[in-house]
Amino acid sequence: MSQVFNKEQQINPAMTKPRTSEQIKAEIELKFGFVPPFFAPAEKNPQILENLWQQTLSAYINNPLPVLFKEKLSAYLSRFCAVSYCMICHSCTLRPLGMMASDVLELLEAPAPNSTDIKKHLSFLAAQSADPIVWPEPNSQLEGSLLYCSIFIALPDSDEHYRQELRRILGSVNYQHLIAFIAYIKTCHVWMEAHPEVPYEADKRVIDNFGALLEDEPSLADFFCNYRERVKRECQTRAEQLAELAERRRTEVTLRQQASRERLVALMAQRIRQSLNLEEILSTTVSEVRQFLQTERVFIYRFEPDWSGYVAVESVASGCSSILGTKIKDSFFGEPLGRTLYQQGRFLAIEDIDTAELSKCHVDLLARLQIRANLVVPIVQSGLWGLLVANHCSSPRQWQQLEIDLLQQLATQVAIAIQQSTLFEQVNTELTERKKSEEKIREQAALLNVASDAINVQTLDNQIIFWNESAERIYGWKQDEALGQNANQLLYQEVPQLDQVQQVVQSSGFWEGELRCFNKFGNLIIVSSRWTLVRNEQGQPKSFLVVNTDITEKKQLEAQLFRSQRLESIGTLASGIAHDLNNALGPILMIAELLQEKITDVNSQQLLTELEASAKRGASLVKQVLSFGRGIEGKRTILQVRHLLLEIQQIAKQTFPKSIKIYTDISPNLWTVCADATQLHQVLMNLVVNARDAMLHGGTLSIYAENLYIDQQYAQMNVEAKVGNYIMLTVSDTGVGISNEILQRMFEPFFTTKEVGKGTGLGLSTVIGIIKNHGGFVNVYSEVGLGAQFKVYLPAVEGAMSQQIEDLEQPKGDGQLVLVVDDEVSIREITQISLEMGNYKVLTASDGIEAIALYAQHKAEISAVLMDMMMPEMDGLTTIRTLQKINSQVKIIATSGLASTERMAEAASVGAKAFLSKPYTAIELLKTLSSILKL
Repeated sequence: MSQVFNKEQQINPAMTKPRTSEQIKAEIELKFGFVPPFFAPAEKNPQILENLWQQTLSAYINNPLPVLFKEKLSAYLSRFCAVSYCMICHSCTLRPLGMMASDVLELLEAPAPNSTDIKKHLSFLAAQSADPIVWPEPNSQLEGSLLYCSIFIALPDSDEHYRQELRRILGSVNYQHLIAFIAYIKTCHVWMEAHPEVPYEADKRVIDNFGALLEDEPSLADFFCNYRERVKRECQTRAEQLAELAERRRTEVTLRQQASRERLVALMAQRIRQSLNLEEILSTTVSEVRQFLQTERVFIYRFEPDWSGYVAVESVASGCSSILGTKIKDSFFGEPLGRTLYQQGRFLAIEDIDTAELSKCHVDLLARLQIRANLVVPIVQSGLWGLLVANHCSSPRQWQQLEIDLLQQLATQVAIAIQQSTLFEQVNTELTERKKSEEKIREQAALLNVASDAINVQTLDNQIIFWNESAERIYGWKQDEALGQNANQLLYQEVPQLDQVQQVVQSSGFWEGELRCFNKFGNLIIVSSRWTLVRNEQGQPKSFLVVNTDITEKKQLEAQLFRSQRLESIGTLASGIAHDLNNALGPILMIAELLQEKITDVNSQQLLTELEASAKRGASLVKQVLSFGRGIEGKRTILQVRHLLLEIQQIAKQTFPKSIKIYTDISPNLWTVCADATQLHQVLMNLVVNARDAMLHGGTLSIYAENLYIDQQYAQMNVEAKVGNYIMLTVSDTGVGISNEILQRMFEPFFTTKEVGKGTGLGLSTVIGIIKNHGGFVNVYSEVGLGAQFKVYLPAVEGAMSQQIEDLEQPKGDGQLVLVVDDEVSIREITQISLEMGNYKVLTASDGIEAIALYAQHKAEISAVLMDMMMPEMDGLTTIRTLQKINSQVKIIATSGLASTERMAEAASVGAKAFLSKPYTAIELLKTLSSILKL
């Protein structure tokens, strides 16, 4: 039973002040830009993680060998690793380094070099003039020779002569860097083969490049799936293949034997778990195990709280002494490290105590217990519960690995059976306690009135016999009104559900769930209900104890939250198409402007004017979708809403039918708001037009505006509200009203109850998008036949009104060179034409990589860059960061068809001087460009 701790396995601290795993991971992320899953298995042990990271830092990251050469060598040597993680990750790294997918496949499929090939490569390297050789250019013939020589010396059977020759050619410094890097690669292979569960799919290099590699070269997928067999075929001789076939047959025989034994263990486990009595479980276990192993003694050692223990049960053959009840204290388990090792699955297998390298005290202990051969596996049940021990007393015994594996499986089944037994005892205890609690219910009835829940007791035929004060408050009926009444008829309307509830309570003793009740005034109340069966002294069912908690307000808040979440999801979907729509509308709008300047024919001018107006209407529709979806940043100022309301009132009086009376009540001291006047005008027009359409036969349209302070209580009742000052705008009508089904969907985009052609379904979705974007919220109150009332809440601010005057002058350039970057061909072409007509020179790029190349070539001439934020290959944000590394003073205008507040903030955060929302006009483009060039 005693254990000897192997000093070679002890972990010595690598530094005086060890770092935590989080500190090490932070440094890894700083170097890599992310934490590769490669390090994940070491995260629980900071010292192992530190050692692994320091090797990576010195031999890989800081190794002065060229990056491309290191990645090529890593990818090829990883073919010989049994786990594909390293090969796939390094293959993906080659792509951003400029290697084509077909070249990666050609590298990986190349057969391992032989001695004849290496002699030619070494001769070629030796013929170079430099001594030691200067490291060659990437993808050159010289680099190829060095790569194959490096692969060859990394192979296990390479001759020392070739190593020394390569050392002479490279020089000792370069050679040492190469050897250190090869040693690190092999260490990584050993590490990954020990942890094959690490997923390469989670590595950022794979996420960014794997799909593109397979798309460019589909044959890579087949290679990655079958590389192990391919590499084996390259390395094996015919004799080795025959030996492998024989080994495979032996393995199949072993597997069949193992399956047979596992079936036997499963039958044993089934017999063990048939009982819920702990003593029977343990006795069956030792008996079954001794019969299975054909050994002389099997016992279960159970730990005490102080980590001493005793032999709880045993099965022993004649001729071997009994040790049942013997107390044994092993100092190994007194240490946390020893217990942890066994909790993690460690086992002990001793064939002969006389030949095993054991301490004298350990040998003496085993001899006193008449043990010659010893096998110990842990029983882990929410911690180390005990040990399952098999002994051979008369002679040594060689324990087979299959026996050890299956015994460990059996120990797991024993742990499950112990847990089931423990739970069974707990359930019995709880049932006993519940019976005692039910007997006290009658004695505690007087205390129930202080509870905040509605509590009543009713007979089995539903007659109310107890009614507490909280029940009076929640339901409205006084005690004398409720007592004697039928509870189902008084409170509930879902009688079939109540019948099911009572059946469950009578069969199981308890039921819990939600019920719909009605109070004295006919109002719906939703309660969380708990029913308990009350029994008399003889144990017969007597009555039901019902405890109801009013959760009506909670359910209303949940419904409000669900609606808000659904609208956010729909908004995300709607805004997703806005970028592509704006890209399509942009060229149409700009071409219409350019043609108006070139074509003087009156009819053509009219057609072009109509074309431009249609494109602007399309852009306006897209902005409505964006307003609903992600929120677009309009031109906001400190605004007095009173003027907008008076304007809306005037429009309504002039255009609405005379049968509709219009009434307004606006607070004279109405607070100001920070808002986009155009968008608020759109909100109010949508609401009053909807009110008009709801009053086909006339009625009253009322518009109110007042100041409102929202306190903490109101904010808790409305998930979208925050404590503070608001102005509340109310638009109400006396029309047909809105049903509950329509209320649940009315803010969804493209949902409308109007006839085809009379509504887009974007009106109210635009309203909710604009108001949310302004930090406000909307509440709706309506009943069918009684009209509807929309209340718009906007955060109030202090300040004065301001106005903005647009400058329609079209500024001209001075021959400056502008780089236009956009993945849409039509946008690049029309933008180039517009800029050239504005006296600018233009370079165009279709993606970020091309843009970086052009900027590096024309850095001195380029005055500004027009950058699309959403592009394949390399997006706008990454491209801007790269351009700033080339020139920190570069002037950039960001453009996007998805002009959300977040998108503008991202552009500004990386140094963009301005932002243009697609589609933009030529005037907007030239004005923006002129303004940043003046900076």
